[in-house]
Amino acid sequence: MQRVRTFDRKRLIIFIIVPVILLAALIGLDQITKYFAERDKADTVVIDGFFYLSYSTNSGAGFSFLADKEWGQTLFKIITPVALVAFCAFYLFAVKKSYKWLAYSVVLIIAGTIGNYIDRLINSEVVDFLSFHFGSYVFPTFNVADICLTVGVIMLIIHFLFLDKFAVFKKKPKTDDKKDENA
Repeated sequence: MQRVRTFDRKRLIIFIIVPVILLAALIGLDQITKYFAERDKADTVVIDGFFYLSYSTNSGAGFSFLADKEWGQTLFKIITPVALVAFCAFYLFAVKKSYKWLAYSVVLIIAGTIGNYIDRLINSEVVDFLSFHFGSYVFPTFNVADICLTVGVIMLIIHFLFLDKFAVFKKKPKTDDKKDENA
């Protein structure tokens, strides 16, 4: 009798259904918040001296990297789909190895990438609106997609430093010295 390989229900939920819902929700949240920020274009004090909603746009990457270069937008519009394909392949690797933490970090990175890519395609710049002030220092304004990217990359780093089978800082199992001597 031929055995049919099935994708069990728990694995289906963990690696397909929840990530797709999370991806759609994060992209939707990013686009909705950017819509309202762009519509209102107002500076709003949320916590005086600390947190503000302050509309701005960025034609570059993080911290306005390449914002002053005309060819920067073209470069981002070409590189982003390539990066998305690579991260989708990386997601499939995480699913195959059953790495939940890694899979969800990649979902966050994909959501952030798509959220900002939508802005680049429509407006040729990214809408930012979350602004934090620490005394006289004003942290660069960012958006929900940037949060997804940052948290996803941090999770990715944590995975490879601590959680992976070959992690850099993972405790290695101690070998039994007596067992080695008898071999």
